[in-house]
Amino acid sequence: MTADEWLEKAAAFLEERGVPEARPSAEFLLAEVLGVGRATALSRGRTPLNERQALHFWDWVKRRGRREPLAYILGTQPFLGLDIEVTRDCLIPRPETEELVVECERLLKSSAASAPKILEIGTGTGCVAIALAQLLPAATVIATDLSDKALALAFKNALAHNAHRRIRFVREDLFSGRQSLRGWADLLVSNPPYIPTKDLDALEPEVKAEPRLALDGGRDGLDAIRAIVAGAAAMLKPGGHLALEIEERQGPAVSGLLRAAGFKGVVVKKDAQGRDRIAVGKLVE
Repeated sequence: MTADEWLEKAAAFLEERGVPEARPSAEFLLAEVLGVGRATALSRGRTPLNERQALHFWDWVKRRGRREPLAYILGTQPFLGLDIEVTRDCLIPRPETEELVVECERLLKSSAASAPKILEIGTGTGCVAIALAQLLPAATVIATDLSDKALALAFKNALAHNAHRRIRFVREDLFSGRQSLRGWADLLVSNPPYIPTKDLDALEPEVKAEPRLALDGGRDGLDAIRAIVAGAAAMLKPGGHLALEIEERQGPAVSGLLRAAGFKGVVVKKDAQGRDRIAVGKLVE
């Protein structure tokens, strides 16, 4: 069978199983099997797959048909031009988190900090910390996570992008209270768990395949956000910023938490889809 024939068979198989964006999924899997970009793979439609390629491709298609996330099958996810390795131990990087990074870059470039210090809570794959280190070459970054496996992956990703010398990965539960970090950061950033527990079972199968620890925000989705906001002021320099990715319905509640904690200039920003997804506040100088 040619590549085109395998592609048609795979797209139909995935559509029958209700896989979102069935054909693009098949195209990405075919491209990976061929070891080329998606456009190049499509241009080779009349080329037959050899036995090894066909077996490999169909194995991946069956996994996608079971609603395994595409990124877990491929092992990587693009993020602001970076190729980020992903595993089942971490949340898959998403476009809205790219927008969080862009907002953080804007905040720091408009501040007076020439060599900014950045503290990330819940680094996961390390994508946020690595992207900020790349965008802000003078920055120093400390990135924390509860998971040893996530931290190992984050360091591996940082090493792959030559950012490991400017990022320190630390195993910590939100805030340890360590004195050395008090008043240290110009920016505290986090993409915390923010999905209400009651909503988890209704998520798409692909999302439910991701670590529950990275998704479950407690009864109202705000447990981790409350903890971060409560401890942020102690870790930030006067005039420092806190930037959070949030669930689209949480804007008013998170704004209230930020103001109650002493943050000024609180803003909730929309993502490219017009949803409230980024909350920002500035610590009073």
